[in-house]
Amino acid sequence: MREGGGRNGRPPKHVSMISISRQSGGLKESFRLGVSALALLIAVAAPVRPAVAQDAQAQAEEQVPAETQAAPTTQAANTEEPTVLEEIVVTATRLGERVFETLSGSSALSREQLSVEMPGAPVSEIVTLIPSVSTQTSADDPGTAINMRGLQDFGRVNVLVDGARQNFQKNGHEANGTFYLDTNMLKSVEVTRGPTATVYGSGAIGGVISFTTIDADDVLQEGATKGGRVKLGWDTNGPGPTVHGEAAARIGDGADFVIAGTWFKPDDYKSGDGTEVDSAQDLRSGLAKARFRPTDDQEITLSASRYFNTFENGTTTLLRDIDVTVDTLTAGYRYTPDSDFWDLSAKIYYSGTLSDQEGTGDLTGDNQSFKVGTTGLDLFNTSTFDTGAVTHEVTYGGDVFRDKVSTEDEFGSSDDLTPPGTRVAYGAFVQDKLTWEWLEVIGALRYDGYSLENDETHTDGSRLSPKLTVGVTPWDPVTFYGGYSEGYRAPALTETLIEGFHPPPVVGQFFPNPDLEPEVAHTIEGGVNLRFQDLFTGSDQLGVKLGVFRNDVDNYIDQVFIMFPIPGGYQYQNIAKARIKGFEFEASYDAGFMFAGLAGQILDGENLTTGGTLQKVPPFRAVTTLGFRALDDRLTAGTRLTVVGKKDEDVSTGFIGEAYELVDLFAQFEINETTTANLALNNIFDREYTQYLNADPSPGFNAKASLTMKF
Repeated sequence: MREGGGRNGRPPKHVSMISISRQSGGLKESFRLGVSALALLIAVAAPVRPAVAQDAQAQAEEQVPAETQAAPTTQAANTEEPTVLEEIVVTATRLGERVFETLSGSSALSREQLSVEMPGAPVSEIVTLIPSVSTQTSADDPGTAINMRGLQDFGRVNVLVDGARQNFQKNGHEANGTFYLDTNMLKSVEVTRGPTATVYGSGAIGGVISFTTIDADDVLQEGATKGGRVKLGWDTNGPGPTVHGEAAARIGDGADFVIAGTWFKPDDYKSGDGTEVDSAQDLRSGLAKARFRPTDDQEITLSASRYFNTFENGTTTLLRDIDVTVDTLTAGYRYTPDSDFWDLSAKIYYSGTLSDQEGTGDLTGDNQSFKVGTTGLDLFNTSTFDTGAVTHEVTYGGDVFRDKVSTEDEFGSSDDLTPPGTRVAYGAFVQDKLTWEWLEVIGALRYDGYSLENDETHTDGSRLSPKLTVGVTPWDPVTFYGGYSEGYRAPALTETLIEGFHPPPVVGQFFPNPDLEPEVAHTIEGGVNLRFQDLFTGSDQLGVKLGVFRNDVDNYIDQVFIMFPIPGGYQYQNIAKARIKGFEFEASYDAGFMFAGLAGQILDGENLTTGGTLQKVPPFRAVTTLGFRALDDRLTAGTRLTVVGKKDEDVSTGFIGEAYELVDLFAQFEINETTTANLALNNIFDREYTQYLNADPSPGFNAKASLTMKF
């Protein structure tokens, strides 16, 4: 049966992105849980699974964009052990840095980690391995909204897929800003939290998350010029098959190609108490990517992907059949000669999401469509030089993107509530990273501007945002850092131009607001990075990141009820100054035969205007992983424990943050050189729970089995 709302209840359509409720009473408990987690970290010196990955160098080449290859960490004392490479992040400064050396809240997940610990998992599960990143989802819509440090929707988090912004948004009862992704195509995930990534585009006051899809290097075996793999899988809860295939070829050193496709058709799943939750979908996706190297110092990358999914959304009588099509096209160019002046990267892209909705039941004939197309350009260069004993890495460039929103609703008002129009956002930046022995200083300035319009309204604005970060390494394994950064988010089309009436039976009118001011984030953060080699076995590694931050957002845009014009209605306004602060922890340990990890956060949000809490700030979460490798590394297995704290009910929306614990098991076994089996047992105790901000209960016990064959 389709009944609107779950245990948390769907918020009414007029509810804003950060609604205000009373002060939460669960904060003390969250801090106590957080302290316990930190004590565990110190006690075992091993906190989610490392940034250990044999393909880290390949990841660095294809990050969005990828500027610098990973260098191997210090060779282990036992030369028979494989060299362990630490994951590379580029979203923080575009320079390509190891995770536990970045002077920011940055994290990365490799394809190896995803395929072993999270095989076939959706984005909502994958991001639990990253501090301060969560999602808002609906069971009957596979779209995902990313929440980072308590900020989400309307572009507050910059979501990239192969460097292309994912800006789809439609007004409704779910999140205002979702994207669709086939995670079988994933090569890596990279995150930089907060507005410290000033060089990575406009609007990201919450942070940047970058998803990179596979290339030929991920498919071809060493020394091979052609090859592929096929994966066959089955889920027991939300039962259904997964069929995924990849094929790649390399032509000398001058070109390589990869194509991939997925068919995934799960049925409705059951929650922990046996309730059937409508979640069936029929996903088909494809990817094609080519790389050309006309010379040793030039590379051209072309990629195209299509995601197509069919599902039902709504209640039993108010039901719609929905077809979602996402097309992403990118063309990238890199120029990396043997020169201190040139390290040039350019990318143009198009990302378009179309949601066609056909009404059934009481909505028969009431068809709608929503389309958001984003076209963008990203260009930058890094030059290196010395002034005396100080090394400078100066990165400079610019970016621009254009959103075009088109909506159709012949009989209803959805084309007013998700108003059509265009928005152009552009920016330019310069950043200098200075290094002198034990001291690093990163200074940056970014200029942002925007223009937004439809047939009746035009508005624009601009601002200059600074960034300053200082890092000190008093002795080799330890780096302390601190900094201040600002971010700028232009109002979205819906926030500015929404106009019309809520569909019956609910009565309510929405009013546009062309006078909205952009949001400005002011973030202070600091932390410590720890990197240790050869601690216990002579060939092990431990990396730890601990950080604190405070983000004050001026002119926060929220939807409020207004009395005039009579009879009143709803309008987006600059109503609050929001403050979000928190503590983040992440670490990874790897000794070859075993690995362990811990990641999580404690967050608190406050509306400084009213004194209320911020509804979008998620509760305390800690995720621990412990695993081992055996049989000459043919077997990898482990367990994952997720602990989530309580958050009191938001009286204005009905959202409840339930405390819960989950235990998962995973294993991968290489049957032979060409065949690998994976098994993931999720929520093994069949726990009934609902993830905070979601309207539907999450799945109960689910076994995911897959068999991958290489050729």
